[in-house]
Formats: sequence, C-alpha cells, structure tokens
Amino acid sequence: MLNKTLFIVAVFLLSIPVSNAEKILKQEAGKKEFYENLHYKRVPSTQSEGSSSGRVKVVEMFFYACPHCNKLDPTLDKWLKTKSKNIEFKRVPAIIGPTWSIQARAFYVAQKLGIEDKIRKKLFKSIHDDGKQYYNEYTMMKFFSEQGVDPDKFLELYESKEVSEKAGMARELTVKYGIRGVPAIIVNNKYYTATYFTKNHEELLDVVDFLIEKEEKEQLALVK
Repeated sequence: MLNKTLFIVAVFLLSIPVSNAEKILKQEAGKKEFYENLHYKRVPSTQSEGSSSGRVKVVEMFFYACPHCNKLDPTLDKWLKTKSKNIEFKRVPAIIGPTWSIQARAFYVAQKLGIEDKIRKKLFKSIHDDGKQYYNEYTMMKFFSEQGVDPDKFLELYESKEVSEKAGMARELTVKYGIRGVPAIIVNNKYYTATYFTKNHEELLDVVDFLIEKEEKEQLALVK
C-alpha cells in the first residue's frame, strides 16, 4: 500500500513543472503536526460568542501584569500583520484573580476611548520595564492621566455600566474557556493553546496557525 501511494505521489509530481514540485515538497516537509491534549485542548463547551462573519475567530486572553503576555505581545503583533483576511482577531482581558478585574476594566476604558493599542504597549512597559504596579482604581486613574486622559472621564467610564458588563463577560469567558494561565489563545471557540503547552512563543503561534487551518478545512468541507 505504501509503495502504491509513493508511486501515485511520484507520478503527480512528475506531471507538474519542477519548480512547482519543489515548492510542494518543501511546503509538505515544513508542515508541523500538533496533537490534542499535548499542544492544545478543546474548550470545555461550545461558546455562543462565535464569529458571525463566517471567518475563523481567534481570541487572546491576557493580563497586563503577566510577564509572558508582555513578551508575547511584539511577536503577536508581527503575526497579526501576516494573518489571513479570514481571521477575526480580538483581545480579551482574563480575570482569574480578584485584582485582575482592575486591569480588565482599564482595558475596556482604553477600548472605549479608542486608545487600546497605545495603552496596552504603555502599560506593559510601565509594569515590566519600570516596575510599577496597578492593582487599584486610583493608581490606574493616575496612569491614564499620564497618557493624557482626563481623570474624571476615566472614572466615569471605569464605573460605567458598559465597562462593568464587559468586565463581567470577560470573567465569564475566562471560566467557560477553562483558562488557568495566560497568555492563552482560543481558536473558533473550539480549541485553546497556551504557553504551558508549547516550547516558546513561536511554537505557540505555530499551533494557532495549525488550528486555524484545521478550522478552515472543516468550513470548506461543510460548504461542499
């Protein structure tokens, strides 16, 4: 059976230009295999917050004070620049401990103000390079003020119903996804991987690419 398969592959490769055959061989040889319960896991249950656009949804669960999240951030930014248009990406602040909600609310305040990326980078730097901590409303308000945000505006948004509801949803998703550490990346509400499953950040994103391709193949199969 193996010899027959090799014969078929050989015939196929001989039937196309040499340059294309070499490309196919290189692509196949370079593909990495990842395995469930070793490199990734299924989320405990199917979530309702799926992609309404038919694209593959990718969610990063993170925490500003997490050193691994800080180190992953620039690598993830590079990955996002090369991602397919079929990917719908978003960040969600994980809430595992009581103090995490402070930083989760700050994330949604920044999002509401349209400065999510700026605040993320500045806050990562302040915590991990400058050694500052933000575990209460006052210190977070002061940080936003240093970024040019009016303190009263910050407090208004921080205590708003909208931000409270979003923080509550983030807490709920953290539990439903079964997240026990960050950063964690969820693909299409079906699978998740994290740094404790992989050797490094590059492999983490390789697993994400693998899961995205897996989901895209399943979508194509359903269309057919």
